[in-house]
Amino acid sequence: MAIYLHGGEVTNVFRLAGRDENSASYALGWTLDQSPHYRSLVLKEAFGHRINASDAVITLQSHGEDGGYTDIEIRSGQDVHAILEAKLSWNLPTIDQLNRYVNRLVTAKAKHQRLISVSAAHQAHASRQLPSSLHGIGLSHLSWSDLRRLAQEAEPMTSVLHEKLWLRQLGQHLREFASMERNKSNLVYMVVLSEKPMIEGQTHTWIDVVEKDGCYFHPVGNGSNRWPPQPQNYIGFRYWGRLQSVHHVDSYEIVNDLSAYNPLWVPTNSDHFVYRLGPPMRPAHELKNGNIWPNGRFECAIDTLLSGAFETIRDAVDETNRRLANGN
Repeated sequence: MAIYLHGGEVTNVFRLAGRDENSASYALGWTLDQSPHYRSLVLKEAFGHRINASDAVITLQSHGEDGGYTDIEIRSGQDVHAILEAKLSWNLPTIDQLNRYVNRLVTAKAKHQRLISVSAAHQAHASRQLPSSLHGIGLSHLSWSDLRRLAQEAEPMTSVLHEKLWLRQLGQHLREFASMERNKSNLVYMVVLSEKPMIEGQTHTWIDVVEKDGCYFHPVGNGSNRWPPQPQNYIGFRYWGRLQSVHHVDSYEIVNDLSAYNPLWVPTNSDHFVYRLGPPMRPAHELKNGNIWPNGRFECAIDTLLSGAFETIRDAVDETNRRLANGN
């Protein structure tokens, strides 16, 4: 037995509301209300110590005089007031957006106050991008993976069947938000490698990072540097005017100083995804660039690159864009 919505299988009741940002925050808000054990674990993770919020009221999409809508607010009398701002992918809320909600917390004057950022980004990355407080209000970050893990931890803590049910449903729903379908994507992120040395006076080239080190790295996208804000599933490399190889990303880490990770690599002081690459997959025939920007970065469906059905990378790009535009 199975149920489908818009062609996709519905694995939990929350999926009936879709798979967007609101769907995730509504599911989280509902479970925070239905499971006091889960609520306690989430608040402990955010505040760093146990918080009593047994009589908490959960509010979704609350409009304020600041003109904004908070995704989730948790209130418990004059003791607790937390505001959660949720984002998809690895995106983080902006400081301007979070500042907008500070006055709500200050005005409420609860004993324990907290701004909580939620996205797919790891806590380590978020801690380097966001301050620990704003105007005296503590700021924490929880990833969708963290929230899913806490739901799994809360389940054995309760003997109430309906509470267990909602915790399981939330865990199933947050699975795709935690990964943002990275493991299911058949899109290849295409980049260009240079044969020039990474560091002046040295011999280790950008091509060597892939061919010798079995790795690749790029900055974590932040909305302005045009790099992806989340890790990729497949990476394709082109140089000398054609596609050389496609690799599955077997694992990744977030590294601030690349030279500390590998002394042959360029020193950096910002977060980078460092990928461990699987074996190379070669195209069925030589696949030249065609009419594309020489240094451009873009995505292609993996079959358009490897099957031999297309003559150039330009053709593969066009076919991928056609499929995405048609929803297939």
